[in-house]
Amino acid sequence: MIKSRPVTTTAGVRRPLALLLLLGALTHFSGLSHPRQVVFDEATFGNYVSAYCCTGERIFDVHPPHGKLLIALAARLGGFHGFVFDHIGLPYGDQPVFALRFMPALMGTLIPALFFLLLRELRASPRIALLGGLLVALDNAMLAETRIIVFDGILVAATLGALVCFLAAQRYRGAGWRLVAAGALTGLAIGTKTTGLSVVGLIGVCLVFGLGVVSGPMRSRVRQGLVMSAAALTIYIAGWVAHWVLLSNPGPGDAFYATTGHIVDDLITAHRTMLEQNVSLSATHPDASRPWTWVFMKVVPYFWQGEGASIYMVGNPVVWWGSAVLFFGILVQLVVMRPFGVRLPPPVNPRPLPWIALVGYAIAFVPFFPITRVLFLYHYLTPLLFSLAFVLLWLDRLGWGAPDGPRPQRVSYAVVIALAVAGFVLVSPLTYGFSVGGYDEWLAGFVRSWR
Repeated sequence: MIKSRPVTTTAGVRRPLALLLLLGALTHFSGLSHPRQVVFDEATFGNYVSAYCCTGERIFDVHPPHGKLLIALAARLGGFHGFVFDHIGLPYGDQPVFALRFMPALMGTLIPALFFLLLRELRASPRIALLGGLLVALDNAMLAETRIIVFDGILVAATLGALVCFLAAQRYRGAGWRLVAAGALTGLAIGTKTTGLSVVGLIGVCLVFGLGVVSGPMRSRVRQGLVMSAAALTIYIAGWVAHWVLLSNPGPGDAFYATTGHIVDDLITAHRTMLEQNVSLSATHPDASRPWTWVFMKVVPYFWQGEGASIYMVGNPVVWWGSAVLFFGILVQLVVMRPFGVRLPPPVNPRPLPWIALVGYAIAFVPFFPITRVLFLYHYLTPLLFSLAFVLLWLDRLGWGAPDGPRPQRVSYAVVIALAVAGFVLVSPLTYGFSVGGYDEWLAGFVRSWR
């Protein structure tokens, strides 16, 4: 019988998870059908959903099909029978808008809880892990992106879930269903967007170099990699098979490549075409931004404009700017000051593993820099979570936020939560698309002035 290393009791996890899930559900599902108009990329991805669940017309996208398939499944179960998503602002009429946006909202609800579990697996203290979950739950950008028909929330949730399951499996010496689940979720992440490959890179680094979580002979690590690869490949191929089975009618995708019914040949052709189209994308967009601007949220995408209200993907300034300042402040200490002999404070709590989060940040963020096609702020959501995790784990090592620490330290913990709540409330008119006198119009103008 394989014995696990000591872990947090179920009782110590159950209440924070319940709190984060409740908060996530309230913020995501409240007013989910508003606005009853096409919002931002719903004008594109909505037509893909309609093809999968209703028309069966062959489509082409530069992303794999898995995220769209999940959204289509929820929409179909909710009574959706097809709709032409022609342009932003198009009224939905009597369409089941709640069902169409249900799957992204569900994934968004899970993300704070999964982030809490990731921090716990990286040996964060319960208070720091809870703080991390609360900060993610109160981030307006993550919320706005997971309340519409897009699949970045599915990507983020699958990425976090894969890492949580992989790290949990290490407590059982790489055995059990957790390893299979890690592989399956990895397959879902890659199948949602190819940027999900970042989770493969991070898990691979952990298996090769350990980074404080993987032990045992290399033979065991290779076995773990093979198990996860098999599970990931199964899920990935299954999504493509569903794609071809459901799309049996002629459609706009025929202009890109023709399916032959041979899975291997079709997979190769589809991926070659996806890569070619990705590289050849030359269209511009007024809300596009370069990766070096994402850290400080310089260009926030416009989602929707109604009568006296608008939606922008603007993040909670406490989460984005606060984590960015601390993140780069810590890096300056490590990269600049330490080589010159400046000693860093010794860790009060050596258990947290911030290096895994730092490696995850580099793997998820750096590959965007050489990309020349248009990119948007939402591409930074996964790196943002890794940077936030690094900051929180580093502060945890220093003993900040400890319940038995000095009173000013305990007060500052509560102040951070209060500031995050205030930031969320102040930005919320642009998150939910409601009017507050002239404040929301002033706020929209203010965020546009950052560019």
